[in-house]
Amino acid sequence: MIEEMQVYYDRRAAIYDTSMGYDNPDTVGRLRPVIDNLCHQVRQQQVLELACGPCFWTQFTSQVAHSIVACDFNISTLAQAREKDLPWKKVSLCQADAYDLKNVGGPFGAVMAVDWLAHVPYSRMQTFLEGVHEVLKNDGRVVFCDQLPKPGPTSGEYDTEGNLIVIRRLPDGSCYRVVKHYMPDEKIRENFGPYTDHVEIRRFPDCRRIVVSYQVKTR
Repeated sequence: MIEEMQVYYDRRAAIYDTSMGYDNPDTVGRLRPVIDNLCHQVRQQQVLELACGPCFWTQFTSQVAHSIVACDFNISTLAQAREKDLPWKKVSLCQADAYDLKNVGGPFGAVMAVDWLAHVPYSRMQTFLEGVHEVLKNDGRVVFCDQLPKPGPTSGEYDTEGNLIVIRRLPDGSCYRVVKHYMPDEKIRENFGPYTDHVEIRRFPDCRRIVVSYQVKTR
């Protein structure tokens, strides 16, 4: 399943920003409260951004962060990111697997990811989070932003782990299975509770976004 998702995002790279509406000023305007929240959380921090994709969010957070290492598994998405007008003195791109962060450097003051956590299978969640905390400073901050579900019934089927599996189709007609969580507060706190004393959950219904963040317990 993970390999299938990697192939999907590799082949979607060239149209990712357009498919998300990131080239539409109205869409970006609706996302402004989320952008502001993410910027506030990583201000003046040395940031590791996971699954950065074409770096839509990086172009905003890099304006306030001390520095950002933006990594992605797919070379194709990093190629799209290189086309953006980013402050390259503060931003470096890195090909890396979010499940294996040994070679990304650090320790970092913050780790952030947008539209990534929802794709992590529950069987890999704790291993993934342990890897994140290994590259964080003792008082580091973790920030995840994902989508809220659309109104109405949720499409897809649940597997034996409890992962919601949805089908995504590309313009060439090819289809891929993708894990897509819409975690309730109880599940969020269950996942992050071992690492922090408080999980902050903020929802932005006008643009169907949720931001989950926490400061790591002192180790």
